[in-house]
Amino acid sequence: MIMLSKQVAKTKLGAEDGFVWRGKEVSRVEGLSDAVFAFSVTLLIVSTEVPKTYDALIERLFDFIPFAACFLQLMVVWYTQYKFYRRYNLEDAVTTRLTIALLFVVLFYTYPLKFVFMSWFTTFRPSSEYLILNGSQMAGLFTIYGVGFIAVFLIFFLMYRHAYRKREELELTETEVWDTRHSMREIILFCGVAALSVIVANVVPPDISWLGGPVYSLIGLVSWAHERWSGKRRKEIYSQSLLANV
Repeated sequence: MIMLSKQVAKTKLGAEDGFVWRGKEVSRVEGLSDAVFAFSVTLLIVSTEVPKTYDALIERLFDFIPFAACFLQLMVVWYTQYKFYRRYNLEDAVTTRLTIALLFVVLFYTYPLKFVFMSWFTTFRPSSEYLILNGSQMAGLFTIYGVGFIAVFLIFFLMYRHAYRKREELELTETEVWDTRHSMREIILFCGVAALSVIVANVVPPDISWLGGPVYSLIGLVSWAHERWSGKRRKEIYSQSLLANV
């Protein structure tokens, strides 16, 4: 993961016009984070034994989709942190403590995350060691997942708020300040969707508590709507800054 961060940073993946990357090298804290994310990915497959028969191999192939879903979730969190460090290159005490808290939550929720997706895909497997959940258990599962989701992104919100408070020290431009506020608003919207999922799963009748899952599809909708509104204003701010520098 450390090598991945270095290679991705060299290609400037995720770089935006109008936002100067202050972090060009992988810091020690970010290196620790990469190691933890790599360990979390390992935990996703550590309990998977090498199949000894063809039937066992076919059964294991059904684990691909839930594993891919878990892997994607971890990579989204990793990329969000990677982008934060590239943007601000903060290595102070507050950022370090928040990063450690993030890593703790990621490690703690690795197995619950795996159980969530394995349980969701149980019905697609010929046989499974993961029990099909009843309504109340499904509601509890969405609650556990939602709390973990909110915890992760709430930490990111605190990290971005810390960077926003240090905007003068970091010498952020108006465009960069707007992008920072954009990230903070987007994170709050994501947490709101997760909270709605928890509410739906616990309020609807137990036999349809699975509806808490599809609620997360709203993330794409709110992200698109927010991007359209915020992106329009960003273009105005960025254009004004270009004209001011002419």
